Amino acid sequence: MNYKQGLISGIILSVIIALLSPLTQWVTSFVITPEYFPNVIKRSVEIGYFKTTAEAEANFNYQNYAIQGAIGALVMGIVTTASAMIFIRTKKMK
Repeated sequence: MNYKQGLISGIILSVIIALLSPLTQWVTSFVITPEYFPNVIKRSVEIGYFKTTAEAEANFNYQNYAIQGAIGALVMGIVTTASAMIFIRTKKMK
């Protein structure tokens, strides 16, 4: 496998993972820890991170987390693939 083939494979995998990311975030947010957003909103206002509950709600919500997770998965997947392929690619025989 050369660098380009590995990079293309990694990008394809990164896109698939990024597309699945909102689903995994939904499971985490609504099935595993359904009280996460109300708790973090309340606590962030209590400690003064946000002045109002509305500001905290605008930041801590499923939509923001799903978008951040998908973009993060895509970017980190591509960066990791590009870095890893430097070491993984098949060396050419002399």
